[in-house]
Amino acid sequence: MLRPTPTPATGRAARHSAVLLVPLFLLSACSLLRPEPVPQRLPQIPSAWAAEADGRPPAPFRETFDDPALAALLEEALGNSFDLRAAAARIQAATANATISGADRAPQIAATLSGSRAKRATVVGGSVISGISSYFQSGVEIRWELDLWRRLGHQARAATLELAATEADYRAARLSLAANIARHWFNTIEAQQQVALSRQRVAELRLNLERIDAGYRNGIRTVQELQQARSALATGESRLAARQERLVRERQLLQTLLGRYPASPVTLPTELPDLRQPIPAGLPAELLIRRPDLVAAERRLQATDERLRLAARNRLPRLQLTASGGTSSDELRNLLEGDRTIWSLVGGLTAPLFQGGRLKANQELARANVEQAMNQYAQTLLEAFREVETALSSAPLLAERQRALGQALETAQRLEQQAAEQFRSGLGTLDAWLEAKQRLYDARSALLEVHNLRLQNRIDLHLALGGGFAPSGAEPVARRGQP
Repeated sequence: MLRPTPTPATGRAARHSAVLLVPLFLLSACSLLRPEPVPQRLPQIPSAWAAEADGRPPAPFRETFDDPALAALLEEALGNSFDLRAAAARIQAATANATISGADRAPQIAATLSGSRAKRATVVGGSVISGISSYFQSGVEIRWELDLWRRLGHQARAATLELAATEADYRAARLSLAANIARHWFNTIEAQQQVALSRQRVAELRLNLERIDAGYRNGIRTVQELQQARSALATGESRLAARQERLVRERQLLQTLLGRYPASPVTLPTELPDLRQPIPAGLPAELLIRRPDLVAAERRLQATDERLRLAARNRLPRLQLTASGGTSSDELRNLLEGDRTIWSLVGGLTAPLFQGGRLKANQELARANVEQAMNQYAQTLLEAFREVETALSSAPLLAERQRALGQALETAQRLEQQAAEQFRSGLGTLDAWLEAKQRLYDARSALLEVHNLRLQNRIDLHLALGGGFAPSGAEPVARRGQP
């Protein structure tokens, strides 16, 4: 096939074309270096909480509840949790991914060693001559992409931000685990108290049935009173069974959170602790710094923005340098001789022209991911404010509810005593006495419940403010797979 021989004129035309392509590359780069920003739509951040608070940062978890047994359980759970170990492994994976993403910015160096042996045949003067030849080569090859548009920089920065988000996820998992431990710890104590109260109630009802049954056999009590006593005892036994079922369930949930088999014994205190610390609170700006889930959402938003810039720069030319050097010989023993050195240096500039719309679609995908991450961050921020406002608003209402129930309990105790005296003197009915005793039992049960609700609300407030659960007062980042 005939090929045209290059002439000085064609050589000059080629150089002129190359020179003209440079401004075109630069113009395209200027138009793609700054992709259109995604508009930010975040909820308005108030300067103070709508609910009243004393404005101080949250007290440490131990100081709030002052429960050494709970602190010991937190230490055990943070060391044994399989969920935390999985979160720590995700940090390891994110660290490796950040290293991989940043490795493209450094020169890639590889050692090469190759050898070949072939038999060839040629025709010379009508005769076929064959021979065996060998070829050996060793050397070093270096490849390096010059990061003209900071494409590789944005790639590495996105992976680093994902690592930071994963570390924040780990801290959030620690907080969530500690909160769940505390929740089920207090739930289990309340369930144990409810069981004790129900057993006391059943014992009273059983004793009352025995007395009425004896009176019925002696002709003092009526069959209606006997049936009422039996019905009250059956109802009490049913409630006791329900309370016991809840206690078993709470114990098993607590043991599972501790990393134990859900049948291990758990020693519980006899009563729920009192809240001695005042309501803690922080300013909204402090909330943004403290809450790990908000930190994770913000870092992921920043990572998607870096990927949007990366997608834009993937449409720009790339300059890559390749250098290689070594030796070659037809004999392996001569491979290290200095006079057989070979080398090459190649520089290449490549620019994508047509890929079926893939690069543009990748840029549109990255922009959609930024929009999605922005809305997720805004929703997480809004939920954070709601959680704090709800916990702050509920605290005084629950305290008032506990105070009112305390008064109701005192009234129920007086009414039960009066009903008992009237029944024994023959001025009152058994039905009135049983009803008064049930009201007294319900008041005690409700008071236990609201006491636990106040503790649960304080846990919610600590969690909403983003700290205070770790026994040491700090939320470390997992390293080397250790939770």
